[in-house]
Amino acid sequence: MFEWKENYSCDVKQIDDEHKRLFEIGRNIYELAMDENHIDYYDKILDLLDELKDYTVYHFGDEERIMELYDYPGLEEQKHIHAKFIDKLENIDLKSIDINQQKAILDLLDFVSSWISSHILGTDLKIGEYFKKLKLNK
Repeated sequence: MFEWKENYSCDVKQIDDEHKRLFEIGRNIYELAMDENHIDYYDKILDLLDELKDYTVYHFGDEERIMELYDYPGLEEQKHIHAKFIDKLENIDLKSIDINQQKAILDLLDFVSSWISSHILGTDLKIGEYFKKLKLNK
């Protein structure tokens, strides 16, 4: 489910490498969701949530700096989308996670997989297209 494929590449090595790390976190979320041996894994969910939040803040910062450096025209839209993503992670109801852990991990899994398909395969690939145009113009 979270296996890196070349069609995810935006041809910017740093961004691609960081996206690959996000895929690893997604894979860890998936593995926890599919593990039927856990009765109470609230702490593991919180750990994954924290890891996802911390890493995306780091990644979004890098991505935005790269876009700013090269005057990427979609920078403000990206910043807005990134802020919404972080806001969603920061406002997850921890009590609801504790009450229904399986639903919580499946919801987190859905959120991350949707993000990959909509943002990385949509919005972020445009960064690579922009960089290719810059190279052609030089």
